[in-house]
Amino acid sequence: MAAITVDTPQDTRTQSTALSVRRWFLVACPVLAGVFAVIGAYADPAQGLDGRELYELYGANPDPLQFKSLGLHWSFAFWMAPALLAVPYVRRKGAWLANIAAFIGFAGMTTLPGLLFIDFYDSAIAQEFGADGALAVEAQMSDMWGVAALALPGLVGFVVALPLMAVAMWRAGLVRWWAPVAVVAGFVAFGMSSVSWWGCAITTACFAVFSLALERGTRSEKLEHVLVPG
Repeated sequence: MAAITVDTPQDTRTQSTALSVRRWFLVACPVLAGVFAVIGAYADPAQGLDGRELYELYGANPDPLQFKSLGLHWSFAFWMAPALLAVPYVRRKGAWLANIAAFIGFAGMTTLPGLLFIDFYDSAIAQEFGADGALAVEAQMSDMWGVAALALPGLVGFVVALPLMAVAMWRAGLVRWWAPVAVVAGFVAFGMSSVSWWGCAITTACFAVFSLALERGTRSEKLEHVLVPG
């Protein structure tokens, strides 16, 4: 004889709390991405530099560098997380766009945040062998095709995943047109400022607008209106 399972009020409350925590984590991710970007950019001892000058400063400032790398590591992770977390909310129109965004976000999240670990190697090499040693290692790595193959999915995920998910949610009727615009504006501020702390602060403000759109778009009454045919 088949057993019949009936949810108790306590089971229902537990499930409701778990789903609420999951939803609020999604809502918080864009803001957390901006906040950690500000931390990383502010701590960067060689902001906007490259080549010899960058390696010299990385070697001379290992402590600030670690805050920079950890800050951007978590920023990039939170930046792409909504592309995966928002998928269950997008149905009917925009569903395929959401699938693509999730796949690209997965590729980005499994690659780009981890690449920040190379900063620690750059600093350690510069401390032990000077900027010349770091430049020599960089030259050797530039000839390795696997480096580009590993980095490219991360960069594509970083650039494409969140805006594409925002467009998918707009197509699904969950957010207004200004939500994807806010995401793109945040990315532009991040890049055009050469990842400076003030540019990342603008990014945080733009992403906060997107978080507001996420909060409104994932409310239960909003989902009922979108998912149930009128």
